[in-house]
Amino acid sequence: MSQLISISPWNPQDRVFTGETANSTAIEIALAAMSSAFPTWSCATDRCERLRAFAQTLTGARADVVALLVREAGKTRADAEAEADLLPKKITLTIEQALARTTAPAGSAITWRPRGVATIIGPYNFPLHLLHGLVVPALAVGCTVIAKPSERCPALGELYRQLLVRAGLDSVCRVVQGGQTVATTIVQDKRVATVAAVGSRAMGLGLAHTLAARPEAVLALELGGVNHALVLDDADRDAAITAIADGAWRMAGQRCTATRVAHVPAAWFEQMISALSTARQTWIPSGDPSSAAGPMISAQLREDFQAPYRKLPHVLALVAGSPSAASTSCFAEPLLLAVRDNAARLTPLYREEHFGPALIVDSYTDADDAITRIAANRFRLAASVFTASRERFRSVAARLPYGQVNWNRPTAGARSDLPFGGCGLSGNGRPAAVAACQIFADETVVWES
Repeated sequence: MSQLISISPWNPQDRVFTGETANSTAIEIALAAMSSAFPTWSCATDRCERLRAFAQTLTGARADVVALLVREAGKTRADAEAEADLLPKKITLTIEQALARTTAPAGSAITWRPRGVATIIGPYNFPLHLLHGLVVPALAVGCTVIAKPSERCPALGELYRQLLVRAGLDSVCRVVQGGQTVATTIVQDKRVATVAAVGSRAMGLGLAHTLAARPEAVLALELGGVNHALVLDDADRDAAITAIADGAWRMAGQRCTATRVAHVPAAWFEQMISALSTARQTWIPSGDPSSAAGPMISAQLREDFQAPYRKLPHVLALVAGSPSAASTSCFAEPLLLAVRDNAARLTPLYREEHFGPALIVDSYTDADDAITRIAANRFRLAASVFTASRERFRSVAARLPYGQVNWNRPTAGARSDLPFGGCGLSGNGRPAAVAACQIFADETVVWES
């Protein structure tokens, strides 16, 4: 057993949590309890009622949730409040929309068949929303759940556990704390029927390897994206600049849908670079949670993010911001880069996900060429198209095989009442949000005539 410690990203002197990772005994107790509880919970007729009670518990705990999201996850107050408000809404949406399935013809019925114990692995950037967003549909369809929060936010994981206890749901959802070793131990257990996880490509590969000998186990992955924005020559330029800056630099770029590359007409290139450099000022972090931008989750991840930008290939130019030297600070300046040569499109900084506040601006003379480049991206989670024409947007969107294509809005953000998942290397074809029930249960038919 090893220690689990979290330090506030706002203040390296503020130790938020000290505890222990789950050992093999604790993991076995959780697995045995959830396996034993499944037959009863899968047949329970009061699941929706109990989840509605959980929504009331979450609403009552809003102040505590917001405060801890700020302190441990480094959220600004506005972002913390937005995340806290999503928690009870997720329950309402799941019950009222996600559980509704295909309408059955007369003489037949369509029903959910929960698969068994589900393991859910949450990320640190939305440490409650994305964990909870998978826990709720799993419970709603009748699975029991082992929830493993991000090891970078153990205090929030402990708070979530306490709220489950308060709502009387700890008998069907157990929180188990720890890192990769704990996750692997749980996932490889044959009592786990479904694994749903949000994180990096490397994490997804590791889980797939762990489950390789168990093809009957369902694995659902959301693995982040290299998200592109396309500004067409009829776009509202000022609105596009505001949206691209927000998409790239809000939450210190720690969003799976954050804008990583923006494509602009060559004739606008210098003006767009200048305007984005000005817009960037809004997203320079401060030590005040009431400001627009806060820190990254840890000093080590800030260093991991910034290090490649200190050794830029000559085909990329750093226009604004500084990838500062290693320190104990979690604050990272938003970076603005420009493509100097087409060879930049072959570099890892352009092609791979770098989880932090950096935006690359590329130019085009032929919109079709830009669309082709965007479509060839391997990490196709979200894209945005800026144009005054709805018809033009729809034509372009049809050519972009992304999980989500937005019109005149940032790449970042998604609606819980729509499916959400990525294409290419951003996932494995099992979208979440309103479609998440399908991750945890099979839609089956009872045919009477």
